[in-house]
Parts: sequence; C-alpha cells; structure tokens
Amino acid sequence: MSTAPAIEAYFQAVHQRMADLPVVNPALRVELLGWQAIAEHDWLGVLITPWCMNLFWQSAAHQHALKGDTRLLSLPSGDYECLLHQAEGLGTYATASLCSPMQDFNAQDEAQQLAEQILDLLLAELTRTPTAGVSRRGLFQRLLGQEAEV
Repeated sequence: MSTAPAIEAYFQAVHQRMADLPVVNPALRVELLGWQAIAEHDWLGVLITPWCMNLFWQSAAHQHALKGDTRLLSLPSGDYECLLHQAEGLGTYATASLCSPMQDFNAQDEAQQLAEQILDLLLAELTRTPTAGVSRRGLFQRLLGQEAEV
C-alpha cells in the first residue's frame, strides 16, 4: 500500500499542473486525512484537493484490476461504489467522489472538518440495518442530520 506522504506528493504534483484552472480553490491544499487500515490489506482515507474531495481506498485485491472498473467498498455504514484508477508510483487505487468542485470552502480547516465527519460516519456501526448501498447524498443527509441533532 502507498503511504500517506506518497499519495499526497502524487496529488501535489497534479495540483502544480492544474494550479491555473478555474476549478482549483486556492484556499485549499492537498491532504490525505484519516489514512488507516480497515482490513488486513485495505487502507482508507479522505483525500482533500483544491478541486475535489474523494474517499481514497487502496486494497491488495485491486492489484490486477483494470482502470475504470468499479469495486464495492463495504463499511460498517453501508456499501459504496468506487472507481478504480492507476498511477505510476501509487499503483491501483479506488475513489468515490464526496465533493466537487471545492469552491464552497473558505479554508483548509473547513474541508478537514467535513472530511473527518465523513470518515466518522463511514466507519461508525449503524444502530439500524441499512438498506442496500448508501449513496453520496444519503451520506451527506446523515451528516447533516447528525449536526442538526447536536
């Protein structure tokens, strides 16, 4: 599996090539939050970039998969469809879009707070049995509902 610094370095290089594009939010930087083992050969985190926020998943099971394929990531909160990518230096990894574009964030700490809340929700055991997969919209509804209860 790639290390968090290697993943961040790869996407920082991408950021340098994209820096002048209007989709890039100059208030944000590349950061991988919560990079952790979720199974013996599976690692998960949330990748914040100035253009998007993605669930970032690496698994030994992805080694021989094809770019563009999809895989189902099963977490305590539900199942999430992820798209496979390949990059030199990172190998094969999967992502699920959480937020794009990132223009609504005024500072890095705002994006960090949302990323941490998303990870907490994704990895939390549900008190009720979930229906099929949880959509990105469903995840954000849970997040917003949780904030409203506080």
